[in-house]
Amino acid sequence: MRRIALLIGFALLLGCPAKPQPYPECKNDGDCKDHAQVCIGGTCKECRDDAQCSQKPGTTCQDNICVAKAQCQSSRDCGEGQKCSADKKCVAECSEANAAQDCGPDKICRAGRCADQACQADAECGSGKTCVNNVCRAPSGAQGGTSACDLKAVYFGFDEATLSQEARVILDTDWQCLAKQPGRIIVAGHTDERGTTEYNLALGERRAEAVRKYLIGLGADPQKIKPISYGKERPVDPGHDEAAWAKNRRVEISVEGGK
Repeated sequence: MRRIALLIGFALLLGCPAKPQPYPECKNDGDCKDHAQVCIGGTCKECRDDAQCSQKPGTTCQDNICVAKAQCQSSRDCGEGQKCSADKKCVAECSEANAAQDCGPDKICRAGRCADQACQADAECGSGKTCVNNVCRAPSGAQGGTSACDLKAVYFGFDEATLSQEARVILDTDWQCLAKQPGRIIVAGHTDERGTTEYNLALGERRAEAVRKYLIGLGADPQKIKPISYGKERPVDPGHDEAAWAKNRRVEISVEGGK
């Protein structure tokens, strides 16, 4: 009789359903299915991988949450006239409110694009700029520094982003003045006209990065250097020969207003 009672008790125990885990605690995915989630480390989460984000088009699984996919990783991933913002979205190259920051001292923002300000005389430029070859230009280093810097551009060989010895000497001289400036340093990479827009934006970016790293090695604060690339969009010489191309393969340095 005792054995029969034990068997009956055991059968009744097997027939009782397991007590459900209190949400968001879980033992397996079944404990989370009512919330369309999965069990990870004993807690219900939104996703384990991108498969769980399929019901939310345009998202990816990051830290067990479905978030919007990044449009870009760098500006070269965006279309012409756009840049990659801090939140990884392709946005207009500039805004009128932040033209000085987005475009540098020599440019203005027009319809979301950095552009030259045309002129016939210095009076048309204002803000201490001068009219040079019918374009308003700011003196090098005049953007809020304690003294003007005669900053020199550095040049590169064809399809190269490595600093030559001559370029290093120029940067050593530039740094003697840049070190005294309170504003952010802008290093702008440029290329000649050969190659696609996308390739040249990437090449200009590598050239700007080479200069940025060298200046950091000289003592510059990494947070005060902004590398940008204009690719082949802003040639200083409109010619179509090696002499013109050599002038256009460059990185130009300027200083934004002090903060």
